[in-house]
Amino acid sequence: MGIKHKINDESGVILMASTMGVFILLSLFAFYLARFSVIETRTGGYHTQDIKVRNLAMTGIERGLQTYKASRNTSNITGNFNNGTYTVKFDSQNDESGSSLSKTHYLTLKSRGKIDDVERNIRFLISSLPEAFCFSFYGSNSSGQTFTETNGSISGDMFYNGNVQSNSGANSGVTYTSTGTGGTLLSSPPTFPEIDISQYEALLTSASSAAGDYTNHALDFNGSNQYIKINNSSDINTGSHNHTQKTIEAWFRVDNKDITTRKQTIYEQGGTVRGLNIYVYGGSLYVGGWNEPNGESDWDPGTWLSTSNIQSNTWHHVALTLNGGNDVTNNAFKGYLDGTQFGSGQGSKLWNHGGDVSIARNRDTKFHTGDYNSEKYFGGLIDEVRLWNTTRTQAQISEHKDAILEGDESGLTAYYDFQEGTGSVANDGQTQSNNDGSIKNNPSWTSGPILSDMNNSSFANTTISLGGYANDQLLAGGNITISNSTINGPGYIVADGNITISSNTTVNGNIFIICSGNITVSGSQLGTGLSNAVIVYSKGNASYDNSTVYGLVVSKGSALGLNGTDVQGAILNYGSSFYLAGDSDINGSVVSKYSVDLQGNSASITRGNIPEFAGSDIGLDPFVLPGSFLEY
Repeated sequence: MGIKHKINDESGVILMASTMGVFILLSLFAFYLARFSVIETRTGGYHTQDIKVRNLAMTGIERGLQTYKASRNTSNITGNFNNGTYTVKFDSQNDESGSSLSKTHYLTLKSRGKIDDVERNIRFLISSLPEAFCFSFYGSNSSGQTFTETNGSISGDMFYNGNVQSNSGANSGVTYTSTGTGGTLLSSPPTFPEIDISQYEALLTSASSAAGDYTNHALDFNGSNQYIKINNSSDINTGSHNHTQKTIEAWFRVDNKDITTRKQTIYEQGGTVRGLNIYVYGGSLYVGGWNEPNGESDWDPGTWLSTSNIQSNTWHHVALTLNGGNDVTNNAFKGYLDGTQFGSGQGSKLWNHGGDVSIARNRDTKFHTGDYNSEKYFGGLIDEVRLWNTTRTQAQISEHKDAILEGDESGLTAYYDFQEGTGSVANDGQTQSNNDGSIKNNPSWTSGPILSDMNNSSFANTTISLGGYANDQLLAGGNITISNSTINGPGYIVADGNITISSNTTVNGNIFIICSGNITVSGSQLGTGLSNAVIVYSKGNASYDNSTVYGLVVSKGSALGLNGTDVQGAILNYGSSFYLAGDSDINGSVVSKYSVDLQGNSASITRGNIPEFAGSDIGLDPFVLPGSFLEY
């Protein structure tokens, strides 16, 4: 019995030891199982977060695509969504790795999504023009004819919707067809791009209601007793407020600039103690300003600036500007002739300077030779007198001197354009107050200067600044003719008729040229580079002869012809008659509803760069390049 008891005790010990071992093993397993569960949960959480961040980056991409399509705006975009942020950027030069893009009209659209420390990056490559412009030549061939162009050359992949005769296709690249013969079959060709014409039609509607040619009037003063008297006004010279900023402008044509028996006063306000004036004397033009009292600024004797670059019987534009304070400071007073500064000197603001305000006469004033208390008159023509209580910049003076003012411009306090053409009142054309002038002793009404921004139909040997027109739009209800001129933008030239551009005219970039009729360009340059391109839209026939075009040509008429003309960019043609004659070379892309007639071996179409047209609504949708999606 004793022995049996011993065995039972040992068995119990062994059983207890085994149970403890199993418990320890199970505990260790449970610990590792719990640890694995935590790791798996954490990994699953990161996976879920990663999906959210990827969706966030895709949201940014979608917003970037929509923004670019709507306005070609390439500004950075940021947004918040799903507890995270996304940032969208455009790069017109390089891809995400810093490598250069293959075409100038390509750009990289990048989107970065981020939630906490999880981040995803996505990019697309975009073309500024639709898919059809990826070919050197895309012929929709609406007439169903066979492409038989053995003259000239086409370099780069081309597509033609129909039969291509042997040796007529691309000599460098692949010729694609959709159903015809003579090329590689392309079963799903891009559709012909239709342009959104709403913007163009809206501008043409505005042009159709534009006023006709502007007949400009001026007054001719005899130099002995004719002038315009303007009453004292707090806007101009009196009032309790001090006059710190001034701009006085006028067009004038003096009969004899060399007179020394009198100062020929174009404009004067104030008197011998405080004032401003403009006059001609001894072959020079003078602008002056002064404010003498010691208790004020002691701008004494004053400042007179002069230039001898004027001619008799020639229209000139003069302006003086004042930007003064309580004390006399340098460069506060400036003079301008024909939009260019000719002098700068000391000046201060003007205290109340009641007295005489006159056009073509002074009563008591101060000249560069000292005080003068007798009337001195101007002999010649004066027009477009403008008084401002602001200091106009040289750019503002130069840009707007040839334009008609609306009358509600900020700071304009009196505007005499003499468009009455008759009577004894010089109407103040500004809308804030009324400072009409009294015309004394019957000066003659006559024709004013022919100013480029006042004439919306015919321009020759001039510079046209579109910024001088309302909304940067030169609008004409009929035809526009431009020769031997320079046109500066950005802006729009719009004619509800024909447009003719000739004789070494240069149209600088970022300009739309739009007409409801025919466009004819000869011996001229439209655009100055791919980054300074133009958009030409014509509803009638289009003819380009011995010219250069940088940009996009849209021809909606029945005929488009290029003779000895180079186009750097793109052509979108809707007309059934389309030819390239002489040494006409298109480097970029051509998309046409019909075939193209290459007349002669010198004509060529080459796949090349196209302007990106950033920020311009050209009426064509951008295109995402296939296979360009990348997560990085």
